[in-house]
Amino acid sequence: MINAFECREAAKDYKAKAKIAGTATKKITLLTNIAHTLSGLAKQLEMLDSHEHESK
Repeated sequence: MINAFECREAAKDYKAKAKIAGTATKKITLLTNIAHTLSGLAKQLEMLDSHEHESK
């Protein structure tokens, strides 16, 4: 299973790809949306981990 750290690293990679000069506008939008989704997933995974630790 992917963890929060891996999600954040992948999000950084997608953000960097979106900033490459000459990238088509549509592709920039898609890469940025994927980065936002991965960042959101990272936050959710952190919240789940926190909940699991609190439940013990």
